[in-house]
Amino acid sequence: MSLKRVISVVLAAVVMIGTYAGIAPSFSAEELYDDNTPIPYFSNIEVIDGGVRFTWEPFINENCPDGVFYRVYYKNALGDWVRMITTASTQFVDLDVHIGKSYTYTIRCVTPDGMEFASDCDTVGWTATYYDAPMVTAVIGKAADNTDSTGTDATDSTEAAEPTTGSDDPALTDAPSGSADEDAFEEEDAVTLRSKGDSDLAAVAAAPSVRKDTLFWTGAAPAYRVYRKNLSAPDELEVLCESTGMLSYTCEYDAEDDSVYAYKVCALDRYGEVASACGTTPYYTQGELYCTRNRWIYELLSAEGDGFDDTPFSELSYEELSDAAHTYGALTPAGYFNDGVSLSRRFVADTLVNLFGYTAHSLGNTYNTPGNSTVKFTRVSADNYYASDTTYPNINTVAYYGWFTPDTYNRLYLYRDVNADEWDHLMTDLSLYRTWHGKTVISFGDSGMQGRGNVVYSDGGILDSTYRDINRNDFVNKRFPRYDEEMMEGPVEFIGEKYGMIHRDYSWSGASMGTELEKDGNYYIFTNDATYKCHIANQVRTAIKENQKADLVILNGGDNDEDYPSIPYDAATPSRLVYDWGYSAPDWFSSAYSRDFHYENPEYFHYNDKKSLQDYSNETSFVDGVNTTFDLIQQHYSSAPVIYVRSHQIDYGSLQLQRMYQETILDIAADRGIRTVDLFNISDLDGLNKRTVAKYCYDGFWSDGSVDDSGVHPNAMGYSTQYLPHIEKAMEEL
Repeated sequence: MSLKRVISVVLAAVVMIGTYAGIAPSFSAEELYDDNTPIPYFSNIEVIDGGVRFTWEPFINENCPDGVFYRVYYKNALGDWVRMITTASTQFVDLDVHIGKSYTYTIRCVTPDGMEFASDCDTVGWTATYYDAPMVTAVIGKAADNTDSTGTDATDSTEAAEPTTGSDDPALTDAPSGSADEDAFEEEDAVTLRSKGDSDLAAVAAAPSVRKDTLFWTGAAPAYRVYRKNLSAPDELEVLCESTGMLSYTCEYDAEDDSVYAYKVCALDRYGEVASACGTTPYYTQGELYCTRNRWIYELLSAEGDGFDDTPFSELSYEELSDAAHTYGALTPAGYFNDGVSLSRRFVADTLVNLFGYTAHSLGNTYNTPGNSTVKFTRVSADNYYASDTTYPNINTVAYYGWFTPDTYNRLYLYRDVNADEWDHLMTDLSLYRTWHGKTVISFGDSGMQGRGNVVYSDGGILDSTYRDINRNDFVNKRFPRYDEEMMEGPVEFIGEKYGMIHRDYSWSGASMGTELEKDGNYYIFTNDATYKCHIANQVRTAIKENQKADLVILNGGDNDEDYPSIPYDAATPSRLVYDWGYSAPDWFSSAYSRDFHYENPEYFHYNDKKSLQDYSNETSFVDGVNTTFDLIQQHYSSAPVIYVRSHQIDYGSLQLQRMYQETILDIAADRGIRTVDLFNISDLDGLNKRTVAKYCYDGFWSDGSVDDSGVHPNAMGYSTQYLPHIEKAMEEL
C-alpha cells in the first residue's frame, strides 16, 4: 500500500470502473429494487469488550452489476435513523457505546457511488444494550458438608491464602509487599481460587459425593447469565443459570467428576438479551486450581522441545519443574516458586521473555502523534509508550506479540490470574511454537506486509561502500532496508520473532502485482518513480536468486495496482521488451537518478548482473501479475504452504476497486488451493471507522501537513490484535 500520487487514484478509478467493472446503468430507486427484493439483515450481533460488532451476509441485487455497499444506521433520541457508516465490508464495530445504554440499528444497501438505494431496510431494527464484562471477584469451592477444599470452614470467608514464594525475585510474586504495584494488585480484585499443592496439602477427612462452587462478581446490569466451560470442549458453553439478578451463584457438581471447568458470566439487558462480553474464571478441577505456575512451566518448557514433555506432568514435582525452569532460563534467579500457586499474567510474561529472549517492545507506538489518535498511553521516555495501567516492560512485550490482549481501556492487568480463555489462547500459541520454531517463513507484498509504523532501526548513513546490506549479512531478516529510512516491522516480523522462526521479508512499500511501464521508442522503460524492482513477482525472483528456502510463505498485494494508471486490470498486451539490469532492492530503481547510479556502480548493490533485454508482457497487467506471482511461488516453493492476506478496508482511493481487485486475487488463490485470510471482512480494523483507526493505526501526514487518518498502516496494536490472530488461525489449520 502506498500513499503516493493521490491524483492518480481518481484517474485510475475512472479508467478501471469504465473499462473493466462496467458503467452502472442509471436506475431509479423503484427500478433498483421492489417489494420482492430481500431486505438485508444482520446475521449476527455480538456485544464485545468495548463495543457492538455486526456482521451480515453479502447482498446480491442483480440490477447492480458492480455490487452494493452497506449503510448502517442507528436510531437517535427523536426516533430518526442516522447514518453511521457506508462500507464495502460485511462487518462493522460500533465503539461509541456507553455502559447501560441501548442502541437500535438497521442496515440498507446502496449503489457503490452512494447515489441510489439498492434495497429497503427493516424499519424496526435491532436493539443491543452495552455493559462492560462482569468481573468475577471470587470462586469459593466447598464440599456439601460446608468445608472448603482445604478442609477449612469457608462459611464466613471469601479470602484465599496469600501466595508465597521461595525466591526474592519480584517476578515470582503476585503482590510484592511494599511495592508500587501492591495497590494495583488490591484494585485488580483478582479471581480467588483455592489451590492445592502436590505434596503438602492437608488431608480431607471424608470425600463428599457433592461439591459446591460459589461465584461472586461485580456489575450493574439488570441480570446475569452463568455458563460453564469445559477444557475438553472450550467452544461449547453449558448454561448453568439462564438469568439471575444476584451478584453470586452456587453450582453443585459430582465430587467424582475430574473434568476441568471454568465459569463465565455475562450481563443481560432488561429483555434477557446478552449485553456484555463474558467475565471468565481460571480453570479448576475437583475444586482445585488447574492453571498453576508449575503447570504453565511444564507446558512452556514442553514447547521449547528437547524431550521435556516425555515425562507426564503428574510425575514431576514442583521442585523438579522449578529446577528445569532455571536450567532452561525461564526463571531467574535460583529459587523455588510455591507448588500450586495461581498463575498471574506477570509470571507468564516474565517466563516467556526469559525463555524466548524477546527484545523489549512497547504496545503503543511512537508514530501515534497528537492528531486523530484517542488511544492513551503512558509515555515513559521519548521513544516508548506502554499500556495505560503499567510501565512494566515484560507484559507490554508479550502483548506486543499477541500473547495477551489489552481490554477496551488499554489495560493489561499485570497481576490478574490467567483466566480460562487466556489459557486456551496461550496453549494454542505454544502449540504453534512447537510446530514452527526453527522453520523459515518468507514474505512478499506491499507496505501492509512491510509495516510502516513500527520502527525497528533507523540508519542515518549515506550511500557508499559501507552500505549495511552489501554482503547480505546485516539485518538479514529485512532484505531491503533503505539507507535513508527506518526498518519497519510488519506481520511476518511479529510472527517470526514470536515463534522463533527464521524470517525473511522481501516486501516493500508501494509494491504492485503488475509492472509500471511506459513506451520509449521501440522498447519500454520502467515508469519514472515506479517501484518496479519491488513489484511482487520480482520480490519472489529475488528470493529465488538468493536461494532462499521456505517452510511457509505469506504475502499480500494488489492494493497499489488500482492506483497506478499504467497498470491495466486485465488486458492482452503486445510484447513489452525492457532493458533490465537484474534483481535489486526497489529503492535503487525508484527514480532515474537512482537507476543511473546503480548502472554506474553495481558493486555498491551486491548484484553484478549485466544489462539484458527482458519481456515483461506477461505481468504488466494486474491479473497477469497475480498469476505470475503465484506461479513463481508454487513452482519454487512447492513444499511450503502459502497464505495470502487480504488487507483490511482502508479509507483511500476507490472502495469499489479495493473490493474488485482483492476478490479477484481471492478467486485466483482459491483456484490454486492457496489459503487466504480475508481481513477486509473479518478484522475489526476498518479505515472508514475512525475510532478503530485511532486505536489501531498510526497517524500519517499528507504533503500539506494535515493528518492522514485513512487507516492504511496498522500500528503495533493493530498488527498484534487485528492481523496476528487471523493469520495464526490459518497457520494452525495448515
